[in-house]
Amino acid sequence: MICNRLNRNIVIFFALCMGLICCLVVFTQTGFAQEGTSGDPTYIFYKGNALYEEGKYDEAIHAFESVLEQGLESGNLYYNIGNCYFKKGELGKTILNYERAQRLIPRDSDLKSNYKFALSRLQYDISEKSSWIKSVVNIFHFLSLNEITILLSSVFVLLVLFFILRLFIHGLRKYTVPVAACLMFAIILLSIPLVERVTLLETEAVVIAENPEVRFEPLDSATTHFTLYEGMKITVLETKQEWARIRRADGKVGWIKNGEIEKI
Repeated sequence: MICNRLNRNIVIFFALCMGLICCLVVFTQTGFAQEGTSGDPTYIFYKGNALYEEGKYDEAIHAFESVLEQGLESGNLYYNIGNCYFKKGELGKTILNYERAQRLIPRDSDLKSNYKFALSRLQYDISEKSSWIKSVVNIFHFLSLNEITILLSSVFVLLVLFFILRLFIHGLRKYTVPVAACLMFAIILLSIPLVERVTLLETEAVVIAENPEVRFEPLDSATTHFTLYEGMKITVLETKQEWARIRRADGKVGWIKNGEIEKI
């Protein structure tokens, strides 16, 4: 009888201990989850959306940019940042972030309509120099850089496979010239926008200041050459301390302060 009571007390004691341990584990995990949630990119993204809906655009931008600081980026993230800046009336940074979004989600219908509307608010009309390279690049404007890279790699693999199969299947040899010509043409056609996009990654920028002056030389005392407008896209040719040598769409070249532009 005494043994039974002793065994029962031991069981109750261990049950209480296990219950206490389980409570501590649940409490600890809950605490960690709450602490981890605030730094979770998905949580921050939706928090930024909520702040945007409340009209707290600066706080929403801070939330979205904190995700970027974690080394993460997406087209939707840049799109939302662009929307915040548009609500604030900062067209330069609006265009900047819409451009960044277009590199990742070029076929997004909401982005297209908002970007087009933002461009209609810009107060300049400078014709861009056309070239056959830009015409080829525009053909593939609906593809992102990653998609062009994958497509180009796939065509190259097809070309290699064709020549490998040609060694074993003699009937394919009569198709060598037309097939090789078509695949090589596709490779060249895809290489042009790929090289152009990669080049623009380091050189394309947007004017974020209002009507900044471009000078003949990288000096505050230098004569003004021409004026840029907020939201305008330009090409950065070189940088020199706090100055950048840029080229406008119509081909004009001059020097501008680095803080008045931002690379896409």
